[in-house]
Amino acid sequence: MYAYRRKHRIGPGSIFFMILFILITIGMGYLFYMDKGKFWDMLPFVCIPAIIISLILTIFNFTRRTRGSSLFVVFFTLSLTGLILLNFLGPFALKNKAEKSFDNKDYSQSINYYETLLKNYPNSRLADNALEKISFAYYYNSDYTEAITHFKKAIDSEVVSNNDLEIKGIFEDCYLKLAQYYYNNEKYSESAESYLNAVEVLEEIKSNFPDTNEAFIAIYKIPGYLYNAALNFNKTKDWEKSIEVLENIINNYNDSEYFDDASYLLFNTYIYKATELASNLNYVEGVEEFLKILDLEVQNNSYNKIPDYKKRNVFHSIPPNTLKSIARDKYNSGSYKKALFLYEIIVEYNPELEEEINPLLIDSKLKLIASSTYDSLSPAVPERRFWGPEKSILIIENNTEFDLTVYLKGPEYKIIKVEKNTTSDEIKIIAGTYEAASELSNPDILPCYGKVTYEEGQKYREEYPISD
Repeated sequence: MYAYRRKHRIGPGSIFFMILFILITIGMGYLFYMDKGKFWDMLPFVCIPAIIISLILTIFNFTRRTRGSSLFVVFFTLSLTGLILLNFLGPFALKNKAEKSFDNKDYSQSINYYETLLKNYPNSRLADNALEKISFAYYYNSDYTEAITHFKKAIDSEVVSNNDLEIKGIFEDCYLKLAQYYYNNEKYSESAESYLNAVEVLEEIKSNFPDTNEAFIAIYKIPGYLYNAALNFNKTKDWEKSIEVLENIINNYNDSEYFDDASYLLFNTYIYKATELASNLNYVEGVEEFLKILDLEVQNNSYNKIPDYKKRNVFHSIPPNTLKSIARDKYNSGSYKKALFLYEIIVEYNPELEEEINPLLIDSKLKLIASSTYDSLSPAVPERRFWGPEKSILIIENNTEFDLTVYLKGPEYKIIKVEKNTTSDEIKIIAGTYEAASELSNPDILPCYGKVTYEEGQKYREEYPISD
């Protein structure tokens, strides 16, 4: 009769896998201690093969009735437990929870899960995905500062591309929302910088995606953002930055609807800065800043249309000698418009210097007109003689709707002003040849310029408008 005999020996293959499983278990324990993120990443790649192999070896050893079968049951149980824990613990579980919250638009909860994943498992292969998704979660949750921070981290880590048009659009929107938030909370400097950051993004869109609708829209948006930035800089009295931004609009976006507004704001910003400099006794710098308004192509930039209080705030306390020195430098450099402006200022606030300054003022005016476009003066035609040695008489009829000013430089210097639709009194002047100019208060009408000769003992009547 055949007698059944129990087999107790474990085969060499089973022994090899026992040793291998033990070493793997020790290695995974060490990895868990050193880097939990890598541990959870590796766990499914270890558990799944271990479950299959240990199950096969368990059945094999049970069939052969070896003692090793119980040990393989342990390996199988441990591996299966590890695989199950993946769904409840570690980065996989956090990722699943975060994605579920994200899909349900519970962005705050999603952010918490992603933050935990990134904090506890920074080296996990799921960390890159978490960094990208948390950036979007912050954006959708209207936490624009954190969204920008995390998107920049994602770009630096090459998780998302810096040349992604969608990401550029998100950056622009974040900066815009921050600019509006800061403005509403009276944080004007931060608002201005946010507008400039948005402009920087739009410039990149314009340059890198020139054929897209987004590039076309960017060209439209940039001047508005720049203008808002300048307004905010003005609120903080950061004149330099405001001027820089406004000059950007004027030089690069002259077709924009903001061009005129930017020009007018720049006009006033120069005056604000000049006023501040003058009040701090920086007279030369203040005058130089104020004179920049004369270079602007904007309405109301002529001397007569600048509000008196704005001129007074800058020039009233500046010593006349300082103004004369600056005016002389402008004249010598050919800046006749600025020299004329300063001479008019000196006379306005220091009328006792009129006799001294008028020749310089007239000379500057004549040089300015002569260097621009003008109509030629007609020769003087005497009306009748009178007795008066070395003298001539001049009568000016202004039959226009604008005030008239006549400038004479010759044997004497003279400024003659005649109001609209009036005739001047008889004006005695020294006979001789004069460099002369006349202009109406309407800037659209060209001035007249030339040389005229007034003979001794002759009376002249000049009519405006001049007949052909």
